[in-house]
Amino acid sequence: MLALHDQKLIYHIFDYCDIRTILLSVRGVCQILYAMVNSYDRLAITLNSKSAWTMKSVSRIVRSEQVISLTIADYDKFTRLHSLTLKHIKDNDLKRLLQSMSGVPLVSLSIHSDEKKYDQTWIIVLEAIIRANLQKLYMRYIDYMEEHMPWPDQCSLEHLSIGNCAYSKYLLILHQLPKLRTLVMQNCIMNEKNKAVVLPTPTIYCSLESLTIDSYLRTPEQLELILSPISSLSRLRLISIFDLSEPVFHRSYWEQLNYGQMLKIDRFEFFFSYNNNHINRKFIDFDSLIDPFRTPFWLNEKQWFVSWGYVPILNEVWLYTVPSPIIDRQSVLRFEISSMDNTSRLTERPLNRMIDHALDQTLTTLVLFQKDIRDAHVQYIAIGVKNNTTLITMDLSHNAIRDIGAQHLADALRNNTALITLNLSHNAIGNVGAQHLSEALRYNKTLAILNLNCNLIGALGTQHFSDALRINNSLTTLDIGSNNSNNENNTIGNVGAQHLSGALQNNKTLTTLNLNYCRIDSVGAQHLADGLRNNMALTTLHFDGNSIEDLGAQYFADALKTNTTLITLNLQWNGIENTGAQHLADALQHNKTLTSLNLHRNKIRKAGAQHLADALRNNTTLTTLNLDGNFIGDSGAQHLADALTINTTLTTLNLSANKIETAGTQHLADALIENTTLTTLYLEWNEFGNAGAKRLGDALGANKALTTLVFHMNKLGHVGSAYLAHGLRNNITLTTMILYFNRIGSTGAKHLADALRINKTLTTLNLRANDIGATGAQYLATALLVNKALTTLNLDTNDMGTAGVRYIADALWDNRTLTSLNMSNNSIKANGAQYLADALRKNTTLTTLVLDSNKIEDIGAKHFADALRYNTTVETLNIFLLNGISSDVQKELKRQDN
Repeated sequence: MLALHDQKLIYHIFDYCDIRTILLSVRGVCQILYAMVNSYDRLAITLNSKSAWTMKSVSRIVRSEQVISLTIADYDKFTRLHSLTLKHIKDNDLKRLLQSMSGVPLVSLSIHSDEKKYDQTWIIVLEAIIRANLQKLYMRYIDYMEEHMPWPDQCSLEHLSIGNCAYSKYLLILHQLPKLRTLVMQNCIMNEKNKAVVLPTPTIYCSLESLTIDSYLRTPEQLELILSPISSLSRLRLISIFDLSEPVFHRSYWEQLNYGQMLKIDRFEFFFSYNNNHINRKFIDFDSLIDPFRTPFWLNEKQWFVSWGYVPILNEVWLYTVPSPIIDRQSVLRFEISSMDNTSRLTERPLNRMIDHALDQTLTTLVLFQKDIRDAHVQYIAIGVKNNTTLITMDLSHNAIRDIGAQHLADALRNNTALITLNLSHNAIGNVGAQHLSEALRYNKTLAILNLNCNLIGALGTQHFSDALRINNSLTTLDIGSNNSNNENNTIGNVGAQHLSGALQNNKTLTTLNLNYCRIDSVGAQHLADGLRNNMALTTLHFDGNSIEDLGAQYFADALKTNTTLITLNLQWNGIENTGAQHLADALQHNKTLTSLNLHRNKIRKAGAQHLADALRNNTTLTTLNLDGNFIGDSGAQHLADALTINTTLTTLNLSANKIETAGTQHLADALIENTTLTTLYLEWNEFGNAGAKRLGDALGANKALTTLVFHMNKLGHVGSAYLAHGLRNNITLTTMILYFNRIGSTGAKHLADALRINKTLTTLNLRANDIGATGAQYLATALLVNKALTTLNLDTNDMGTAGVRYIADALWDNRTLTSLNMSNNSIKANGAQYLADALRKNTTLTTLVLDSNKIEDIGAKHFADALRYNTTVETLNIFLLNGISSDVQKELKRQDN
């Protein structure tokens, strides 16, 4: 029996098989041979007039690096071959091929040579032209210079495409190719020697109708030299991409053109790009640049319409006619200003289309997150924003625009009448930039949301914004906070808080203010509280990480007693202890508007919890209370549980990481049986044991309100999970259960799977990192065949292996409800990938599949590539992270996805 594991032997056998046998017969025998054929890199291919099957199969299955021999035979059988393209060919092969095809009626020949010098290449091609009646010759990247031989007499070429061409050779082409109608060249090389060449009369050549040069001419005089020998030219195309020179982006270039020469041209198309990434790039004044194209000659007589464009994603400035001759950048997002008007449009309209203001696709959102945009780049963005009338949202966060970039944007904002949301977080903007932006706010009437989180704004910059807020009546959200206390970002301090306090007493529009981690203590809290007493607009205040402690909490509490607008107050990480909690609780007894209070990670113990619980007995507006990380213990949990039996408004309660054990859990469970309003409960990072889990399971079966239970990191084990599963059987409201990191194992998975057979409401189940293994996966897979409600399942990091994933994949063949599945980090490998890919061929509901870190490699990825040819529902497939997939296969999958 053949040893399939002996790869060397199998490859040796393949060496004596034809390609049809290898691809059609051997490849489909089994998984092992399938993999070996895909990695075999000594294929020999013969292409002839009967090789239609080979061509089709090779293009679909075989990678070019697998082929070591390629034979093209039976040239004489191609009796109707009119066009031939040869890529990456050497001169010797080119000569043999063209000589053997002397009887083939070629009309068009395209050659991409692999030679470094083209002397011999031109000799071979020009000899072939003599033998054939070629009308079109494409030598796109092959230069034609002084040392190359002239064209043969009676040449019938009508279309010629070449690389760089010496000016003297350009003149010879015009003289020696009487039938030439179209000429495309990469660049016309001019120097004093070749410009002085003397040719036989006549000196005017009238055959050429279309000329394309893929590099702009540095001076108008050079363009004049190109056009002067031609009297019949009707179309001129000039294209320059990635050129580092600047002359065409200056007004003087266009003012010096010989417009008398241009009169005879019907179609003038050009595209020039200027890359702004290079050091010492000068700013291009587009107003001055676009003016020459707004004359009657351009707009009325010739109707050549020109646009200026800035492409943020590439940081390029473009100057181009509309429609443009460019091909590879048809639909790039850009700001565009036309010579027909002065309006800036953010558009992805293909460049080869005329501008139609009625039909033009204008975009409302521009996201340039973390694109290495600097102040010089922002200057062009500001031009685009200044007169734009459609852009509503712009995100420039995580760049480096600094104060100068902020100034450019501020200048644009003075006149802009459309932008509503501007995100400038993480941009190293200091007090000077803040001053420019705040001055713009005095004039701007539309900007509603300004995010300056994590910049370098201090008290002085805050003062500028405070002064603007006294006048501005459009801004509703201002974020000048930071994301942690371990940096120098936006340290506005107590002085800055005092400035804002004065603004809050007068401002009538600001509804959201973020001052997280701004190094404000109780003194600054007092200033802001004073502002809140009379403020009638602010609804949300983010004040995390500011060390206000109990005294600062007291100032806010006093303000809450009279404030009638604040709805959300975030005070996490502020060192608030029981006394501060008491002050806030007293305020809740009187306040009738606050709905959300966040006291996450303070220092509140059981006494503080008791004060808050007492407030909940009477408060009728608070819906969300976050006490995560406050160590209230069992006693604090008991006080809150007792309040829940009375309170009828609280819907979300977070008691995570509070050292709640069995006794506290029992009190909360008893409250859940009676409470009819709480919908979301967070209890992760507590240690309530099996007895507590049992009481919660019983409560879950009786509760008629809870929809979300977050229960991870509680060491449930399989016993605790059994109690929760029992409650899940009878529950009719819970839709989301988060149980990751609970060590439930395969037995716990069985308990939950049994519950899923009965439960009809749970839609999201997170079992990440629970050691359920292949056996647990089997239990869950069986439940998926019956369950008709679950839409999202997370099985990340569960050591299921290939066997476990096969159970889940088998279930996907019949399941019709699951839309999202996460099986990352489960060592499913290529075989497991094949099981899932096969399931996707039939499954019609799954839209998201996450399989990162599974070692599926190229073979597994190709299984998904094949499956996606048939599946039409999967929208998100995450397989590129830590899976050993090569860049080529990744590109193939992305291309297929597009």
